Parts: sequence; C-alpha cells; structure tokens
Amino acid sequence: MTIFTASPVRRLLVCPGFYDIRFSLLLVLTGMTLSSIAAAATVTVTPSRDATIFSSGGVNGIGDLFAGTSGTITPSDQRRALLYFDLAAIPADAVITDVSLTLSVLAAQGSETGSLHRLLQAWAEGDQAAGAGAGIGAGGGGGAPSSPVGDNDVTWTTTGLGPAWANAGADFIPAASGSALLPLAGNTVTFSSAGMASDVQGWVDASFGNFGWIITGSDIAPNVRKFASREAVSGQPELSVTYNVIPIPAAVWLFGSALGLLGWMRH
Repeated sequence: MTIFTASPVRRLLVCPGFYDIRFSLLLVLTGMTLSSIAAAATVTVTPSRDATIFSSGGVNGIGDLFAGTSGTITPSDQRRALLYFDLAAIPADAVITDVSLTLSVLAAQGSETGSLHRLLQAWAEGDQAAGAGAGIGAGGGGGAPSSPVGDNDVTWTTTGLGPAWANAGADFIPAASGSALLPLAGNTVTFSSAGMASDVQGWVDASFGNFGWIITGSDIAPNVRKFASREAVSGQPELSVTYNVIPIPAAVWLFGSALGLLGWMRH
C-alpha cells in the first residue's frame, strides 16, 4: 500500500499563517520602497520679522536682538528675542526630519544659556530701534519707547497688533523646544532638537498657528547676549529645515500593486 503525505512545501502553502507572513513581508518591502523614493530637501530661510522686548517697557523692532538680563542699567532689564519664519516654501504634506537655528553672537556679558519656546500669539515687528547707550554695545540700552498706538511695536506687554499679551513678557509654551549654551562674541550658536522639529511640523501641517519662537535667557544680571538680526549685513539668523515628501502618485501605485499582488498570492 502506498501512503501519500503532503510535502513540507505543500503544508507551508496551505498554512493560513503563511499568508500573514507573506503579507507582513510585502508591507515591509512596500514601506522600504516608499522610503527610498521619498523626495528629501532642505530649505534655509531668514526671519520675516524679528524684535526684542524689554521688561522695562522698551522695544527694539529694528536692529540687534537680545536675550538675557543686563546689569548695566537700573533697574536690571530682562530682554527676550522674537523670531518668525515664513515656511510657505515647504509642502504641507512634508515630514520634517531635522531643524536647526543658527545665530551670530555680537556681544556678551556673563555666562548664558538660551531657551527657545513656541509663541502662542501673533505679533508685529514695529519700526523702533533702541539707541546707543548703556548695555552691551550700541543699541544695548533699555530699548526705545514704543511708537504711538497703530505703529505695530511689539513690547513686553502688548503684541503690537492691538491685543495685550495674556502674560507679561509674551505668551509661549513653558517647556523649551530647544536650548543651547550661548558662546562669547564672535561665535555662532546653533539650536537643534526634536522639539524644534515638532514645532515646525505643526506649523507646516497647520496643526497649530505659526507665530514663531521666543528666545529667553537668565533672569539674573549680568547674563545677556546680543545677536545679529535680519537687518544685519551679515550673520543674519538662519533656520534650516530638512524634510521628506513621498510623491503621491508613486505611493498610490505601490500600495495598489501590493494589494493586487496579495490577491494573486491568495489564489
């Protein structure tokens, strides 16, 4: 009597779990293919607007940026720099993979760590420039008085667009998106973190409004830094954003092909 037994290959083919394994493998291969055809790009932009606000009530809408607290004026004055970047060049479906912000340090007092926070309200740059005087270099005093109402000068208490900040010193997320030890004059500093990438991702895909960042420093004098602003001849702030975009036609074709191949395999 002859006894027939299913070959190992036959048993494998009729095993329901085998289809699950093949389907999982197919999805992995499809994902790898999609990743390989993703279009990577990097965009570098300078601020569309930037400004410094002072706890003494002054403003520096045009000129250098400051962060920290100066001990050379009375009373000691906290300073915070605001920066906004137009990200219209980045597609709305982009996946942000890396973000870095580079600033040029023009003058320094003390030892300072800067923290970057996502702003929660729109604001205006205005047209006031702090005059020369006390502080770290020209334009380092307590800030110029804000212009009359309607001239759009952001200050410690107002956004420059009419509404006041809900909290003096600007409204921002308390947890820092990024931080960095700020070097002495003549150097650059780069902020780069997953938190910053998350902020940019939200701005690009409109999960929340893009109002830019604020740079805060120590509230103990004298610890302050002066940075080149967007009006500088050189060394302007630069935001570099790297992202991936999967071409939609290719993604749809590959997914459809995967489903078709799966159906063929089951038959």
